[in-house]
Amino acid sequence: MVDTTRIAAFACANGLGHVRRVTAISTFILKNGFNGYIDLFIPYTHIKFLQNWPDMDYIINSPQVKIFDFEYPLSSQKVNQNFFGKDWLNINLPDLKKYDIVWSDNIVNLLEKRRDTIFTGSFFWHEVFQNKLNENGLYNFVKEQRKIVKSVKPLMMGNEYFSTPDVRGITNFFPVGLYRYSLLFKEKNNKGILISCGLGGEEEEMARDTVSEIISKNIIPPEVLYVEARLLPKKYPEWIQLADFSDDMFIDCVAACIRPGIGTLSDALIGRNRVFAFCNENSFEMNHNCDVLKKMNLGSKYSSPLEAYLNAIKFINKDGAIDSQILRTTHLRTDGVFATANLLINRE
Repeated sequence: MVDTTRIAAFACANGLGHVRRVTAISTFILKNGFNGYIDLFIPYTHIKFLQNWPDMDYIINSPQVKIFDFEYPLSSQKVNQNFFGKDWLNINLPDLKKYDIVWSDNIVNLLEKRRDTIFTGSFFWHEVFQNKLNENGLYNFVKEQRKIVKSVKPLMMGNEYFSTPDVRGITNFFPVGLYRYSLLFKEKNNKGILISCGLGGEEEEMARDTVSEIISKNIIPPEVLYVEARLLPKKYPEWIQLADFSDDMFIDCVAACIRPGIGTLSDALIGRNRVFAFCNENSFEMNHNCDVLKKMNLGSKYSSPLEAYLNAIKFINKDGAIDSQILRTTHLRTDGVFATANLLINRE
């Protein structure tokens, strides 16, 4: 029997996490018997960042998938722009009538055309902006976005641990585990540290300054320091390696000094790392995630990437600390991709 089900999937363009999640879930759906079609609305620029990832390669080459270049919010700079400076008020959506399932990762605007839109994500942008209502005309944006979510109460699949109050409180919330993007299981034999600030925030400058200070002061890690490429100078010491964000890299690390977006956070915790978080004081989502990390004793927030790094070294050198973190993280729920894919297709 031919399955004619058509899915339209939209991913927010701020950061890579939304596109990664939609791609991984779509891949899982296609590899597990779905014979319909998926139209992916994601930025081509993000595809380039993820082109060496097996799931992205699978999606690009699947005859059941069409990819449309879609960017929301719009920006003049594709990477690392203050998200308050992006255009959150205008969006260009296609005709959605032909789709059986409309799926949105963090784009509330779709409810205006399809009130049956299904959501994934662990926060809403109106929560992020609620303390800065006068920037970029966001007062009405926050008010209207929260109003439509509250009135429709859409099905929303979000992380069991890190979903925010509005995700839990004004949607039909379905909790899922962390998003595991690989089935790689290996023993942890190394003691690497990661420093990363991600693509979705405003912490790049202070993270780059931290890396420069670590190098100039020769603050050598116990083993190796993995650093995100855009934070590195042209020349750096041999005890620093380029971070490739592979599963092997996270297994080689025991500490992750990161801006704690849910994508990198999932990777770090699934890799059984302790999280040494840093973020802008005004970042609602990041500070929320830091509070959860502290409550669950999975990590802590620090005032700067340098403070995070120095405390990561102390953690590694403390007897029993790594084993305790491995014990806690091993018991975390990690079925985010499976649980989300299953409910999307079998929600009836």
